[in-house]
Amino acid sequence: MEVMALGFFALCVLALSVCCLCYKRPFLSLVSSVVVTVLTCFTGAGWRTMLINSGKDPALFGFVRYPAALVLLSVLLFGAVVTMIVSTIMMVRRRQKSRNVSTY
Repeated sequence: MEVMALGFFALCVLALSVCCLCYKRPFLSLVSSVVVTVLTCFTGAGWRTMLINSGKDPALFGFVRYPAALVLLSVLLFGAVVTMIVSTIMMVRRRQKSRNVSTY
C-alpha cells in the first residue's frame, strides 16, 4: 500500500514540476524533477520487494502479471527526464539573456 502512495506522491510532485515550468520557475522545476526521479526509484524498489515477498516473478517488475506497473514507472521517469531537460534549457537561456543584457 505504501508503494502505491509513494508512486502517487511522485505523480503529484511531477505535476508540481510542470506547473513550475508554466510559471517560469525552472530551478524549482529542476529540483522537483530530481525528487520525482528519486521517488520513482524508491517506488520501483518497493514494488520489486513486494513482488518477491509475495512469491511472484519480479522480472520486468512483474510485467506479465501487472503490466501497468512498468508502464506507469516508465511514464513517471520519462516525464521527470523531460522536465529536467526543459528546466535546464530554460535556465541556460535565462542566464544567456541576462549576460547579453549586462554587456550592453
